[in-house]
Amino acid sequence: MDTIIADLEEGLQAQLTALVESVRDGEEKILRNKEGYFKVQGALEILAVLKQRKIEQENEETKEDLTVEGVD
Repeated sequence: MDTIIADLEEGLQAQLTALVESVRDGEEKILRNKEGYFKVQGALEILAVLKQRKIEQENEETKEDLTVEGVD
């Protein structure tokens, strides 16, 4: 009986160790994915600002092209 209990305890400890390692690996992967997500999200936000500035610049150039000198 003692052998069965000892073997069971040893097996459970091995499972626990494997699960702890799996959780650590999973957490590390999640952190890397979150970092990548925030980098891409930031890049998309910068792109949106640049696109808006381009539109505003094109609108300003169009206004200048349509403006007749001396006429308000």
